[in-house]
Amino acid sequence: MFREFVERKVRREIARRNFVISASAFVGIFALWYVESLSGLAHPFRMFVNNIHGGLTGVAMQITGGTVESFTLSQVGAYTIAFREGADSVTMSAGYLGSAALGALMFFLVNRAPHLIRLISIITGAFTIGFLALFIRPDAAGDWISMFVCLGFGSLLIVLGWTGRGDINQLRSRKSVTQIVLTVISLMTGLHILLDLPLVLSTPAYSGNVIINPVAYFAENVTPALSVQIVGVIWIAIAIALMGAAFHFGISRRMKQIPKNDDIV
Repeated sequence: MFREFVERKVRREIARRNFVISASAFVGIFALWYVESLSGLAHPFRMFVNNIHGGLTGVAMQITGGTVESFTLSQVGAYTIAFREGADSVTMSAGYLGSAALGALMFFLVNRAPHLIRLISIITGAFTIGFLALFIRPDAAGDWISMFVCLGFGSLLIVLGWTGRGDINQLRSRKSVTQIVLTVISLMTGLHILLDLPLVLSTPAYSGNVIINPVAYFAENVTPALSVQIVGVIWIAIAIALMGAAFHFGISRRMKQIPKNDDIV
């Protein structure tokens, strides 16, 4: 009976800790994005998240018959993809909506399937490095610092996954640190469109011949009956719904499923 009581207590503590980590990461991420004095610290994170965003867009271009010719990151976190053809309805939505789905899935797995944390970390790091290696051309990269930042993030995730052993119940263990890092990454990825909201609503679709706002481009060329604001709100609602579902099934429902100790005598 005592052992069952302790096990339940430990499970509750883990669920509560995951909730606190997620809430703290959520507040910290929005502070990095929106507090002017922290903008310098946000640049590496913007680079990393935009790398995922651009990677998903590039994959969508490939599978819809298009071709990615180059991918460039800037030191402020922006990216440029040179491409030909592809289905606009898929490619222009793949970045934000794909990020929302990927971030929600990662958040759920990190909190619900801790035995997969190391594998998720390695896969995410390998994707980051692999995309840079495949699509960034050194003669057109423009900013080597951005490349090294993304390569550093990718390498760090691989190292954390490879060496992330230990008891996840111990906050200072390597596996627990890996879980915290992946929680932050999943929230940044899943809520990317919400983080970019001011830019999405105020930036035109084009600057010359370059598409600089996929939401505005989508509204003008795929759903001309809808304004940029409406498309943006719909995409934000989808991102929040996906992350909300991930939070519910990954943390909230898990806490409710733990029996109370009233039945232990």
